[in-house]
Amino acid sequence: MTGLGSAVAVSAGRGHSCALLADGSVVCGGFNGDGQLGNGALTTATTPVAVGGLTGPVTSVSVGNDHGCALLKTGTVACWGKNESGQVGDGTTMDATGATVVPGLTSVVAVSAGTSHTCAVLMGGTAVCWGDNEYGQLGDGTTTSSLVPVTVKTP
Repeated sequence: MTGLGSAVAVSAGRGHSCALLADGSVVCGGFNGDGQLGNGALTTATTPVAVGGLTGPVTSVSVGNDHGCALLKTGTVACWGKNESGQVGDGTTMDATGATVVPGLTSVVAVSAGTSHTCAVLMGGTAVCWGDNEYGQLGDGTTTSSLVPVTVKTP
């Protein structure tokens, strides 16, 4: 992406990428057929567009295949994009063209978006994941997908 002189972090997905800017905002560019740019549209952007719906400064951003998530300074997570497996974490399977806060998730210190799932680490070390679980990637001891965060079981 061009023109990102104030970028402090980047993350790349299958056909799009996002950058965290020094001011705590997030911009994305590339393919946008499922809302993965988070700008409220479904059109490809060859230059960065702002992610809409973020409710405060962002401290990190992570992009999966067709979705993205941001960790906000408040310790909450907001996700956007393709949601067919619940990877946005809002309890639905409807794609989100703007950032949507993951309900009930607080005190988050890290977030990582995977292919069709997302995981977060909470203060104190508990890990939670949501989305596709075909191969047990949510770590909850099942292969049942989840539209909301589930706690990762410890060994």
